[in-house]
Amino acid sequence: MRCGGRLLRSCAVLAAAVMAGGCGTEAASSAPVAPPSPRVAAFPATLNPDGTVPWVSAPAVDPFITPAPVPPPAVGPTCTAGQIRGVLPAWVSGQASNDGGMDPQTAASLHGWVNLTNISASPCTLDGVPVVTLLSRGIGVHVDYARFGTSKAAKVGLPPSGTANFRIDWGAPYCPGQRGPRAGPPDQGPFSLRATVDGLILDVIVRSTASPGCVLEETAPDATTSSVVTSPIEPGAAIPGPPVARPSPLRALRATAQGYPARIAPGQLLRFTITLANPTGAAVSLTAPAPPGYAIGAYCARTPSRPGYQFGQIYSLNNRPRPSVPAHGSVPFAIELAIPAITCPTGRLNITWQSPPPGFGLQGPHTAFTIAVTG
Repeated sequence: MRCGGRLLRSCAVLAAAVMAGGCGTEAASSAPVAPPSPRVAAFPATLNPDGTVPWVSAPAVDPFITPAPVPPPAVGPTCTAGQIRGVLPAWVSGQASNDGGMDPQTAASLHGWVNLTNISASPCTLDGVPVVTLLSRGIGVHVDYARFGTSKAAKVGLPPSGTANFRIDWGAPYCPGQRGPRAGPPDQGPFSLRATVDGLILDVIVRSTASPGCVLEETAPDATTSSVVTSPIEPGAAIPGPPVARPSPLRALRATAQGYPARIAPGQLLRFTITLANPTGAAVSLTAPAPPGYAIGAYCARTPSRPGYQFGQIYSLNNRPRPSVPAHGSVPFAIELAIPAITCPTGRLNITWQSPPPGFGLQGPHTAFTIAVTG
């Protein structure tokens, strides 16, 4: 199946998650989400009694994304606003990541890197995930704000002229100036950012007037709220540019979900099965160039009076017992996800699964289902 309806929004959010290298989201208006499960040392070689491949809590390995450099050690006290200059030189359109299989909402989104430079003569250190406000002509833009990878933040030392950066994702749909019952925000720029991190406040120049595309789905009238998501500060200067799309070797497979409960309570562990089916006449390898990664997430829509939430995890698929999906065959995988201990105001939770994680045009098998959440 293709991403559709509310799955569009979830896929866009998970795309940001994999790029950020984080495992979850922390919404500005919600309580902390459930912590990820502990890692395991190795993939088990045997199947579960029911014939499924065992689930493992192993981080995704993405051979197409260069690992982040090791953060330099702290070289001084926390930076002050006067020491740091922040600039977002350009937005990168989601269309640049498209290999022809990207869903419209992801393709209409933007991402970029805020470059931070120590312009003083003294060393300093930054640590954390910036909390940002998007401004249009100095006035806050009404969008949803969140942070990715809060557990991945590390201290980054900035000597004089040293650089750091953080990723920011601006999700579609964004429909400024639209009139009628589904009117969008009036904000049309020019835009700037105000970032708070480590107790300091930074005014960030945005050298672009671009904004995400206006994507309206008649089947998903609630999915008209744009979102801005930030990621942990990383060392070095990031030069924004379009990534190279590499078609996934998994795109021939089809994913279906089974065995999930009809309802679940906040804070419980969701268990279900993902079956990868191969309709072609050739086996599809699950070993090259690395164990496939997958993204799994939960999305609860907000109501007019109460905020919803979105939450994602990124894992490696256990490929040891079954290193390939045979021709005209299938392989079932046991999957787990800790549901956030947060009240879902609509009582309906949309679960998405995709491999490889979305982003950079790596289209592959994906599916979604909805369960009731009580309490």
